[in-house]
Amino acid sequence: MAGNSARLLAARVATALAGVASLPVVYGSIGARSYGVWALLTGLIAIVSLADLGLGSVQIREVARAVGGGRQRQVCAVLGLGVVWGAVLSALALAGTAICWPWLARVFQLGELSAPARGAALFLLVGFLLDSLALPWRSVLEGTQRYGPVAWVVAGTAVLGAGLAAAVVTLGGGLVELAASVVVSSALRALMFVCLARRYAAGLTPSLRDIRPSDVAYVASYGSRVQVAGAAAAVNSETDRLVLAGFHSPSAVAGFDLGSRLVGLLRLPSGVILTAAFPSAAAAADDEPGRLDRLYIDLTRYLTAFAAVAATVLVVSADPLVRMWLGRPLPAAAVTIMVLAPGCAASVIAGAAAMVTRAEGRPGCETRGTVLAAVLNLLLTIPLLRLLGPWGVPLATSLAACVSTVYFFAHFHSISRRPVAPLLRALWPPVFAAVTAGTLACLVTFRLAPGTDRADAAVAVACRGGLTVLVAATLLALLGFFGASDLTRLRMALAGLTPHRGAVSVRKRSNT
Repeated sequence: MAGNSARLLAARVATALAGVASLPVVYGSIGARSYGVWALLTGLIAIVSLADLGLGSVQIREVARAVGGGRQRQVCAVLGLGVVWGAVLSALALAGTAICWPWLARVFQLGELSAPARGAALFLLVGFLLDSLALPWRSVLEGTQRYGPVAWVVAGTAVLGAGLAAAVVTLGGGLVELAASVVVSSALRALMFVCLARRYAAGLTPSLRDIRPSDVAYVASYGSRVQVAGAAAAVNSETDRLVLAGFHSPSAVAGFDLGSRLVGLLRLPSGVILTAAFPSAAAAADDEPGRLDRLYIDLTRYLTAFAAVAATVLVVSADPLVRMWLGRPLPAAAVTIMVLAPGCAASVIAGAAAMVTRAEGRPGCETRGTVLAAVLNLLLTIPLLRLLGPWGVPLATSLAACVSTVYFFAHFHSISRRPVAPLLRALWPPVFAAVTAGTLACLVTFRLAPGTDRADAAVAVACRGGLTVLVAATLLALLGFFGASDLTRLRMALAGLTPHRGAVSVRKRSNT
């Protein structure tokens, strides 16, 4: 898990850095309005991608359970269903976009950008089709824990895509050319996933002939609950762009999108760790519930420490962080960061519990929490929008995420009959340390007048963020958060990243 997490983290960091480097170029070249339309289109594609019937989780879970277990027919059938639904969903999305485009252009006030936005949307849907068709082969690699190849493919195509996007806009390209660059990277990524899966797990390939009614029923039962959770998550993560475009203009989407992308970096380490841990959790769910419980509490403890401190750093350094990144102030982006960061941190903290519910085959528990967040978000968005203006939209999202996370933890521990005390012991020290450190950092550094250029902004970020991390780490040490087991795990993780030949041979003999 340590090795897989490190590989995936390296890929996610490379992807994030590529985006961080290319987005200011894109924003500066095409302008705020065109960038707002681009963010709106990519948000629409993200919403469509969530309508996957939960097949992503189903396929990875089945591949992980089948390793050494003789369930090859069921796995191939589930993978085949993934190919079928990916093709059907993409065809429906392409047809729906072509038919409904005049209405969409009016609702989102696209104006003179309607024609190029339509071409860009259709290109993006072609890229989505390629990614959907490649998903079963990627699931084979992840289910067999071949995360090294997955990391290389993801990082390489992300860097390629970012470079193509920057080159396209620098040469005078617009929305259509940007979308075409996405298709190129998607095609390369799909081809590489298929080739790698056939190399490492040739027997696990999608099969339409092996599909039986029982397979469809299983996917419908398990996947539908994941699907509802995904649809609710779309309300919380993607519809803010649609609301801002509909009630204000595409230009209002630009500041929100840039700020939300920085906040989204909070999900990088947690997403990597939970992705690497999911196959192990699925394998342990049936036979080793005690190990699964320990994994859940340990992951929640570490994720809380990271998310609470990182979110506080984003809040206290939001404005200079934006100026350091874009080279100019953008108040809408800074406010978005300060408002969204706490809600994003709450979602990250609940990630380990959500992973356990899926591993145990009970994703309905997660669904309840995400549906509650979606309902609260919808109920709060319009009143807060009218009361506070554009930044009331991300505030509704953040409040909904915090409330639903509390409910999800309570419901999860209730239905699984797990004690709450270990969870509380994992949560309160990092949250207390982060809030205290952020408050002190604000009191100390906000009196310092920040400069106007990137260098001054970088100094401000270093001072505010560094002080927050230092105080938080000191408080965690005083509270006894770091123990001998943490140092042992760190040494084991570092050793696991660089195994020597003797260790590999001993491990192979032990497995045999």
